[in-house]
Amino acid sequence: MTLLAVRSDQLYCDDWRLLSPHDLSTFFTPEVVKFLPGGFHDLLSFSAQRDFLTELSREAEVVALFDISGAGVGLLVLSYAESSSKERHLGYLFAQSVWGQGRATELISALQQHFGDTDTVLCGGVMADNTASARVLQRAGFHGEGGGDEVVYRWSATSDVSTGQA
Repeated sequence: MTLLAVRSDQLYCDDWRLLSPHDLSTFFTPEVVKFLPGGFHDLLSFSAQRDFLTELSREAEVVALFDISGAGVGLLVLSYAESSSKERHLGYLFAQSVWGQGRATELISALQQHFGDTDTVLCGGVMADNTASARVLQRAGFHGEGGGDEVVYRWSATSDVSTGQA
């Protein structure tokens, strides 16, 4: 199932290569990437950002998030499913200019609709200090595991991931 079919009332997914240099630059500011893996940090040029996303696209499905006006507002990353696993690792980010507008909640809901008739397990690691992302996932029915620096949240429409059964 391609992420290009993921849509909501305010968001749609498309090829990340359609993002303007300005839009892309808003996704790699220190504030936006603060809780993301190291590879997202210190990408100061358009070329470095595109090279990073090109490399990431070899390991995962990467799409741009656009609002209904056509402005690029974020990125969605979902690992390719391994043949022995139903899990797909989820990552997303939004430009700081759209924080607090419910975009993450809307995105997660659209993903749940997209994968609702499958046995796919969506999971994502959330750094302990990233309380906003943790709240979004908890409200959407994701169950957290672990502690310390990172909590892994899981969701599936067809199984009880809270007991580790996927």
